[in-house]
Amino acid sequence: MGNQIACRKTGVDFDAVRKDLLHIMDSPEWDDGSYAPLLIRLAWHSSGTYNRYDGTGGSNGATMRYALEASDPENAGLAKAREHLENVKQKHTGLSYADLWILAAYVAVEHTGGPEIEFVGGRVDAPEEAAIAPGRLPGAEKGLDDDWTLDGEGRMQGWEKLAKHIRHDVFGRMGFDDQETVAL
Repeated sequence: MGNQIACRKTGVDFDAVRKDLLHIMDSPEWDDGSYAPLLIRLAWHSSGTYNRYDGTGGSNGATMRYALEASDPENAGLAKAREHLENVKQKHTGLSYADLWILAAYVAVEHTGGPEIEFVGGRVDAPEEAAIAPGRLPGAEKGLDDDWTLDGEGRMQGWEKLAKHIRHDVFGRMGFDDQETVAL
């Protein structure tokens, strides 16, 4: 695959960025030896703030760079992913954080045995005013009672509220139907 010619919009050689990302993907000192899962999570959390109703959030903007969005409890641990990518960002003039985070996830998926994904650059970084306040990302326990117990079928009581949160508040807000949500 690859973008043999630099992206006309940005002037960035994404093949060179891919090579640099592959070079930093594995690290015996990190967790299971690879940054791939963390970089995929970074892209998901960046994208997961999108709101189809007003066009705010999403991966175009890379607003998790700002304290408001970075402080969302669901983004805990992602500062390490952003730090890890900083040298790649600095090396490639014209590369936006928004493109870098998504391309890093693509490379991570490919590196872990997933399909090769065609990348199209051109995302831009947004100003701090565009940062998304905590609350848009899926909350793992959203809707569950603080003192939840298991119901007769072994499910956490309140699971219906959690399912509604995921279905409507998260994926519905992003424009996904049930079939697309399940596929994702």
